[in-house]
Amino acid sequence: MMTAPTVRDVMRKPSRTFPMKMPMPEAAGILARSPFAAAPVVDENGAVVGLLTEKDCLRAVGRWAYEGISGGVVKDYMSEMPVRLTPQMDLLSASLVFSECNFSCLPVMDDDKLIGRLLRHELLRALENWATEINRELADRVTRSPDHQRPSAIPHMLKVVGSATREQISQIFKKT
Repeated sequence: MMTAPTVRDVMRKPSRTFPMKMPMPEAAGILARSPFAAAPVVDENGAVVGLLTEKDCLRAVGRWAYEGISGGVVKDYMSEMPVRLTPQMDLLSASLVFSECNFSCLPVMDDDKLIGRLLRHELLRALENWATEINRELADRVTRSPDHQRPSAIPHMLKVVGSATREQISQIFKKT
């Protein structure tokens, strides 16, 4: 049977990060023009300290619009990131990580170094492709193996059992 693909097999290179001290209006504009729903936030040393999400940007806009509080930096609005993916993680484990959080995009970390990103949708597509490969492999095994006995006896067995009395069936399946 095939082994599960890893995060490294399906991740993409990180495309964008936001410095913690970037002005929030600038970061929100960049994220609004981005195809991603979130991007990692890094400190001065390049270590990932959180995620800036579309939801964070909307929260900032709400504060600007309804509370009259404008400005601020990414650090003031970013989401903490309690979960991370590693490149060695299999896709089934990665699916559990995604199911435990509300992020649709997670960074892939090798120790403390950002090496990639994975979108939840890309993970789902990779799992579907893997399932298709498994099904194809199983079908190939069945058709290649000359010793394989198809369960053609099952319909016959059901017909016999269906026409037998309860006593006859108990005699057939009686333990010896």
